[in-house]
Amino acid sequence: MLCQQYYALAGKSGTYTRKRGLDKETSKELLFKHLRANAKKGSKFNELQQVLPFLSRSQVQKLLIELKEENKAYVEGRTSASVWFPNPINK
Repeated sequence: MLCQQYYALAGKSGTYTRKRGLDKETSKELLFKHLRANAKKGSKFNELQQVLPFLSRSQVQKLLIELKEENKAYVEGRTSASVWFPNPINK
């Protein structure tokens, strides 16, 4: 990827930001926002991958585990049948 200054000079600083991606905390907040928006029915993992399509499966899993460790989310079920929910105390 080219440096940020090049994109700024070319008038495409937005392209640099898009290629660089979101930082970890922003990505985690997007997942949490989606969980809150779907709190009643929950969110399956494949749906959560759609929120951050530029991240790998393992990267999304890691963010969800961090949300769980922060007591912001919990999961019901196992494997592909699992459903993620926001923790009610953090809505």
